[in-house]
Amino acid sequence: MSSDDIVILICSFFVFFMQLGFIAYEVGLAREHHTVGVALKNVLDWAVTTLVFGLVGVALMLGDTNGLFGTTGFGLGVDGLDNRTGLSTELVILFQLGFAGTAVTIVSGALAERVTILTYAWVSVVGAGLIYPVVAHWVWGGLLNGQPGWLGALGFHDFAGASVVHVVGGTVALVGALFVGPRVGRFDAEGNLVEMKSSSLAMSAFGVVVLWVGWWGFNGGSAVVSGDVTVGHVILVTNIAGAGGVVTALLISYRSTDVIDPPAAAMGGALSGLVAVTAVADVISTVGALAIGCGAAVVFVAATRVMVKLRIDDALLAVPIHGAAGVYGVLVGPLLAAPGLLSRSGVDQLGVQALGLAAIIAWTLVTSAVFFYLLRRFTGLRIAPSRELSGTEGWREQPPGKPPQDPGRFEGLL
Repeated sequence: MSSDDIVILICSFFVFFMQLGFIAYEVGLAREHHTVGVALKNVLDWAVTTLVFGLVGVALMLGDTNGLFGTTGFGLGVDGLDNRTGLSTELVILFQLGFAGTAVTIVSGALAERVTILTYAWVSVVGAGLIYPVVAHWVWGGLLNGQPGWLGALGFHDFAGASVVHVVGGTVALVGALFVGPRVGRFDAEGNLVEMKSSSLAMSAFGVVVLWVGWWGFNGGSAVVSGDVTVGHVILVTNIAGAGGVVTALLISYRSTDVIDPPAAAMGGALSGLVAVTAVADVISTVGALAIGCGAAVVFVAATRVMVKLRIDDALLAVPIHGAAGVYGVLVGPLLAAPGLLSRSGVDQLGVQALGLAAIIAWTLVTSAVFFYLLRRFTGLRIAPSRELSGTEGWREQPPGKPPQDPGRFEGLL
């Protein structure tokens, strides 16, 4: 085993360890009577993602390309994949599995407390088997065989997944939240936000720290896979961006606590900074990383306010943290990159980034909307109101084709 393989193996452990961070973060923010269900769905997400990504997703992402998706390597084996690098194929797949699992977990977290276990399972199947791997192929398709997807060939830059993982997860989460509707009682008759007490903010803070450390593996391992930048630099700028996000979000929340209080702001600021810098951790300076992290926190708080104004209930703020901050990192990050490190410069690079984001969001919006429509039509999405209020999970509670309970302003639309 080469030294690079050893580093990738260690980073894969860090990325998998992020699942523990997601569990702690989400369980802590969930209401007390939903903690078991939230924890269970994380276990289910990872199990389903492992199987589906191995059977289908790996091939769509890393197989020989037709320009849009991979066509070889289906099944749990790796014989159909062309590997022209010096890295272990199995370890690269294991590392990428963690990315797929993260994209899926983002979605189910946003829908916490009100959808069935079966819905969570199907989110994992479609996310890991279709939505995520196709986008990953567009950007990183040449990871093993040197045959880039169409966005990679254009020079679209996303170092470790701000768009591929986080914008994809945040977009599916937004569509899911619109289809599912808010939790019972989340908004009053006038549309004002009703506070729902979290089970343990201390547990969530623990989860954020675990995720933060896991991000070192997330971005650090990407440095080894790409071979273009040192691991140390990537981890350092990642850490700085997260710190900048915490401080900025805290300062904003102390001046205005209308939709987000300081503890939630600090945690969301940390994660939004980490998300944004993921796009450019290989080409940005330490000062640029601080700017990225601070700006991401501003975007996170602003997006949270917009979500509340529109009465979209995102239980764990996944859309502001992952979707909005991811878009910000992909668009703004390259403008702060050190000169000469990107294939294009200035307006040209910004144009490619905007085109790539538009394509990624369009693909994700359409496929996830079709998926949630069919799921609601044929299996139902939500648990019954009585189960939502008591915290007991159901496999299929709401009859297919019925609108979600307490759908708020989206009843006519959905």
